[in-house]
Amino acid sequence: MNIVYATDDGYCQHMAVSMASLIEHNKEVEINFHVLSDGISEENRQKIGEMAKFYGRKVEFYPIEGLMQDLKDRIYGLDTGKFRITTLARLLMGSILPETVTKVLYLDCDTVVLRDISGLYDLRLNDDIAAMAAEPTIYPEVKELVGLTEEDNYYNAGMILLNLSAWRSEDMETNCLEYYNTMGGKLPFNDQDILNHVLKGRIKRVGQTYDFITNYYYFRYETLVEKSAAYGKGESKESFRLAKHHPHIVHYASDERPWNRGNMNHYSLAYDKYLKLTPFADAKKVKGKEAFMVAYHAMNIITFLAPPVRQFISDKYYNDKVRK
Repeated sequence: MNIVYATDDGYCQHMAVSMASLIEHNKEVEINFHVLSDGISEENRQKIGEMAKFYGRKVEFYPIEGLMQDLKDRIYGLDTGKFRITTLARLLMGSILPETVTKVLYLDCDTVVLRDISGLYDLRLNDDIAAMAAEPTIYPEVKELVGLTEEDNYYNAGMILLNLSAWRSEDMETNCLEYYNTMGGKLPFNDQDILNHVLKGRIKRVGQTYDFITNYYYFRYETLVEKSAAYGKGESKESFRLAKHHPHIVHYASDERPWNRGNMNHYSLAYDKYLKLTPFADAKKVKGKEAFMVAYHAMNIITFLAPPVRQFISDKYYNDKVRK
């Protein structure tokens, strides 16, 4: 398996946790790690390299500082908002990785692997270029902005199984950057929005279990189907239940991060477990967000008890923060 991460120094700890969890659940599988490095320090590169060596795995670092600057020069009005510019690196995998790498599984650093994922990696894409899991909670305004209808799925980019050969041969990198330029270098969710537009009709949908966003633990299946007409066509109530309780990949894509002191994330014990297997095992929880963690968890509880209240909060956040 060719596994790709993209990070700067700030997320190295979380990437190490993801890597350790992946190895622990895929011990019989050959794994090559490819890290798109936006200024990762020599110290952290050495830590990650030694961890991979301990597990008998290979890790290659690809400096992308120059490419990030190149993006700033090429994309007029580039503004990634609250997201690190490194989030755009996954669009450049075809240019960065060796031509011999023809298929990859990209993972966000804030993921933990809890089961064998060789079945996911071996999935045949046929005429599709990527495989991703749906994100039914995306704002309707975002779907409309990127050219999707109510009947279309919007996909989360925290896990992408990518046919890199087809990506290169069809020059998808250029297509992505050209689309971003037409949007003035600004989209609410950056590369994720770009991929949903450019790869429309070329994404194979996989189950929520392969990209289980931790907030979804508090959502009723019926609520998600109400939010997205397309969701129920590819995810049954039973498969969603199994994904909730036995996910393959957990994605901490919310503000209830397991590394924050006072967090009450349902899946935080998984992060803590694999953190102990990394060179960052002695890292302390981030202080200063304890009150926010309590408030955020309260919102998650409300999600289950009173979905319209969560929707009201979500809409206000979009209008006050994201839309701007």
